[in-house]
Amino acid sequence: MVAEDQQMCSEPKSSIINHQSSIINRDGFTLIEIIIFIVIVGIILPVILVPFTTSIKESLTPEKVAKATCLAQYKMEELTKNIYDNSNLDPIELTTYARVDPTDFPGYYWQWQISYVDEDFLNEDFITDREYKLILVKVKDTDGREIELQTVVTRRPADE
Repeated sequence: MVAEDQQMCSEPKSSIINHQSSIINRDGFTLIEIIIFIVIVGIILPVILVPFTTSIKESLTPEKVAKATCLAQYKMEELTKNIYDNSNLDPIELTTYARVDPTDFPGYYWQWQISYVDEDFLNEDFITDREYKLILVKVKDTDGREIELQTVVTRRPADE
């Protein structure tokens, strides 16, 4: 009986037990495993990257809007520093978009309009001086968003 046990122990095990499965294969990955990995990564990667790239792109929006608003305020101050009767405040139709300093603000454009309005901010015509002038300044940022500022000026006591 001992001899039989020794003989059983020395017999080769069945071929199923002898071969390692491909999951535990220590020689590397099989082609099927690599293809499955690529397919899974191809499905998961866009799900992760699309929101990430969108959030990075949108994170620049507040900076662009702030810069466009600052430029609109700058142009507004440039126009309102003049006295009411100054020729720089003469009514003009909406100008075409002009490029803001391309070295400091590439891709930004602005336009402005000065028109007469009455005390109710109505503009029946551009010709009649009603003691109020409406100044409109628009700035377009690099993404094409438009920022618009308006103010009204009138004669100041120091202007007379």
